[in-house]
Amino acid sequence: MRITHIIGAALALSLTACSDKGTSHKEMPVVAHTEEVNGEQLTVCQLDLLTDTVDIPLSDLVEELQLVKLDNREEALVGMSRVHISDNYILVSKGSHVPCKLFRRDGTYINKVGGIGQGPGDYQNIYDAQIDEKHGHIYLLPWIANCILVYNLEGKYETFIPLNKKYENLLVPKGIFRVDAGRNRVEVVLLPFNHLPVVAWVQDMEGNIIGEVPSGHLKIQPDFSNEVLSSKATDVLNFHLSTFFEVRQDTLYHLDNEQVKLLPRFTMDFGNRDVKLHNFYELPMHYYGYVADMKQTSDYIYEYDQQRYFIIDKATGRGNYCRIYNDYLGDEKVSWVVGYDGYYTRITEPAVLAEEIDKTLQEHPSLGKERREKLETLKASIGEDDNNYIFFGKLKDK
Repeated sequence: MRITHIIGAALALSLTACSDKGTSHKEMPVVAHTEEVNGEQLTVCQLDLLTDTVDIPLSDLVEELQLVKLDNREEALVGMSRVHISDNYILVSKGSHVPCKLFRRDGTYINKVGGIGQGPGDYQNIYDAQIDEKHGHIYLLPWIANCILVYNLEGKYETFIPLNKKYENLLVPKGIFRVDAGRNRVEVVLLPFNHLPVVAWVQDMEGNIIGEVPSGHLKIQPDFSNEVLSSKATDVLNFHLSTFFEVRQDTLYHLDNEQVKLLPRFTMDFGNRDVKLHNFYELPMHYYGYVADMKQTSDYIYEYDQQRYFIIDKATGRGNYCRIYNDYLGDEKVSWVVGYDGYYTRITEPAVLAEEIDKTLQEHPSLGKERREKLETLKASIGEDDNNYIFFGKLKDK
């Protein structure tokens, strides 16, 4: 277990995990069982069986962790953004009013992807993205769109993939997608607002429908506080429709792209309690998410309250509430372990990273001399005007 620190491909820092091992899944109680639904195995977690909060090291979930400082040139600056990782690239999408930016995996800035605006290849907000190194493309899907925008790896706009030609004037709200250019297939899942006939479909690259899934009981009120959540951490596109005000019992699904149907994979039994706010994610070996209450903090502002994360081992059904901590760096709490495309990612500001290193140095006096010196060197290299840093590592699948 080690962390590799890269700054401009010049400096590498390797660290072993520095905290004691947390509670393994073998020590946690069985809190979930499987049920057969239409021939498919559905994992059901019983909320009442989640009792204790266990500490789990990030190294139990993530392979070798890398820390990359993004290029410091002005045109490379990014805010707190969504991060997509491929074999050789990092794509950072701010989400609004800042174009997506492409970096090498050592943090070197390459170029922006498209631009903010109303013209061909322009966009305002990006909801989902994909790097396709094999075919030399970057795919971007705006928040409300009728097509996926296609760019080359130099960030130049090339063309677009029309979405679902079956329905004239269909606009996809907060959609997620997966393009398989080799098979001429595109999978799409959207927020199924109650005026929309479908929640998911598979099409070819020209927008012709191969198969679709009607919205049915998944329909929701048009409300952009809802989300389509997916880690894209499995071979099959997984997703959960997260609702905020319209809280309901629901399920994490797989989109079967051959039969074009939804396969229920994970849900929670709230027992005699009211259904809480909840989000479900799928990792290669676990189901993960949180339950929470809602509180109103002003006339128009509502927030999560008493938010508790949980983790369930797929193979055994063992799990509990959990606290994930970054044992690669210290024991700092990790607020969220899900990234995209099978990676854990976290983007952080330089001042925050410096504080975390300080905390590690102060709270772990038994650190070896070499390791302490490397951490001190890393901290000294962080400038307050630096671009952001990115942690990333492949999610373990065995």
